[in-house]
Amino acid sequence: MESDPLLDTKRSMYTLKAVAEEAASIYAICWKISLATFCQLSVLTISTAFLGHLGTRELAASAMVMSVVGGFRIIPWAFSISISTLGGHAYGAKNYELVGVWLQIGLIMLVPVSALLMAVCLNIRPCLELMTDDLELLAMGETYAWYVSWSVWPSAIYEALRGYYKAQEIMTPTTVVDVTTLFISIGVNYVFIYGCLGWPGFGFIGSPLALVFIAVIQSVSLWSFAHLLQERHTKTWFGWKAKNCLNAARLRQYLTLTARIGSLNVAAYNILFTIWTLAYGVYIGFSTPIQVRVSHALGANDPAKAKQSAVVGCAMGSFAAGFLSVAMYVGRDEMLALYTADVDLQDVIRPVLGLFCLAACLSGVHITLSAMLEAMSLAGTLVLASSVGSWLVLLPVAYELAFATSWGFGGLYIGSVIGESVKLVIMAVALVWVFDWHVVAEQVSKQVTSDNEEFDV
Repeated sequence: MESDPLLDTKRSMYTLKAVAEEAASIYAICWKISLATFCQLSVLTISTAFLGHLGTRELAASAMVMSVVGGFRIIPWAFSISISTLGGHAYGAKNYELVGVWLQIGLIMLVPVSALLMAVCLNIRPCLELMTDDLELLAMGETYAWYVSWSVWPSAIYEALRGYYKAQEIMTPTTVVDVTTLFISIGVNYVFIYGCLGWPGFGFIGSPLALVFIAVIQSVSLWSFAHLLQERHTKTWFGWKAKNCLNAARLRQYLTLTARIGSLNVAAYNILFTIWTLAYGVYIGFSTPIQVRVSHALGANDPAKAKQSAVVGCAMGSFAAGFLSVAMYVGRDEMLALYTADVDLQDVIRPVLGLFCLAACLSGVHITLSAMLEAMSLAGTLVLASSVGSWLVLLPVAYELAFATSWGFGGLYIGSVIGESVKLVIMAVALVWVFDWHVVAEQVSKQVTSDNEEFDV
């Protein structure tokens, strides 16, 4: 297959009409992704809310577990993004069979990854001991982790399927499934934790059991709805092919503060992290259309269109991040009441909410810029920005301010603000001054063409 030449490079991409059309295209994807991701992540929020009302120690135990497991669960999310990006390149170049191949590779590679995550859950006590020496909390954490481990594999499958459909701009099945399972999750959490009709429920372990139940329901429902009912896969899924999945060239392309604080601070952090997770659902609604549309444009060898999608999407995403942060701060009292009635816990959170909202806003812009780098297959630059911003700036600064000075809990979020700012600067410099979008478009187009020629052999 021959890639399309760089046609019409002098066309105006920034007239009011052109910008409005691109914004409308992004919004058409954005609202579905935001709604779907918000509902998907709300499953964790619902669990946190129920545990918060069950007791502070229960909330702290789950928070310790999820602070460990949550870090590792970024890996399946990364696979989803990779499937979406690489599949988007192939889809933009009209190499439809390759889109399905990327899903196959992702599913195969998620098998050992899921096994690793389950092993972490089943052997989590050494990590928990770094956070607390409270034997009761440690026992509760181990129990919670054991049950959560069974949600790893179905969640990984679901993330892979989400990435596959995003690459093709198919958003409706995911949105329907996520919205539906949100309401199911409310009922399941209540019944599993508190019981019904005279049955007392499972209590504390009902929360992780509900997560497992919802994870299975999501993956099965999405596959049934999109594949079996609507047959959305027929254009890009040509069945399993071991030769394509094990192609070494493609496999090479496919990349891959804990501290001793009291249970009250752990619970406070868990609530704030849960709130950020919901905000992330909105941010990803803007970053995903950017990633998909930029990927399609680069796959079609159209750097001007790719840059326009990036600029318009970044402006929309930045506005949304700022607006959401202001809304969270203004509605802070109602927001905290939703998660806990513990006055002491609320008093720990309130003083740091301003810093938290600023960090969340910067994180939203950072996620938007990350989508551009992902679409351009510049994983090395993304890793560099994230590593420097997180490991060399955010964590050392947060640790120093939180534990070596009088800033305490608020020092964690001062470190977050500084670290996110560093990430933004590195990414902005790379996107504006370091990389030539025309060169990137040619490289992506050649790679997709090369992949297609392998199919013809």
